[in-house]
Amino acid sequence: MTTFEHTIEIAAPLETVFAFDSDPENWPRTMPSLRNLEIVERTETGARMRSTYKLLGRSLDTELEMTVVEPNERLHVTVVGSGMNGAVENHFSATDAGTQIALEADYEFGDSVLERLLEPVATRYTNRQFRTHLQNTKDLIEAEVAAEAPTPAAA
Repeated sequence: MTTFEHTIEIAAPLETVFAFDSDPENWPRTMPSLRNLEIVERTETGARMRSTYKLLGRSLDTELEMTVVEPNERLHVTVVGSGMNGAVENHFSATDAGTQIALEADYEFGDSVLERLLEPVATRYTNRQFRTHLQNTKDLIEAEVAAEAPTPAAA
């Protein structure tokens, strides 16, 4: 199992960041490899979804389950798919500049000989996808917050 850890600071209130990241409909906007996301069921604590994950030119069918463990503090996502399984924990905390997201993910890639041979490349690719997801989340939220900010009165 491979562990990925990334942290990012976003210049926006905690509630805004958590609401954005806990809405699965935003995930295709922030994760370029996540395709055809379908929310199968909304639950009291999150959602169950199906999607296709593009990995090294391969399309992997995945089932995801997101759970809001603690509102405005922690999200948990499990991923079960053909060729990869994993879990992602996002921890949210308020900072002087806005909000910090600390992402920790544990992923296991498939057992076939081909999948084991591709694992080092898949690991680097997936690591980059997590970094990209956080950076895209930051960019989109900060742009939305800036667009909603009142414009200064003309002198």
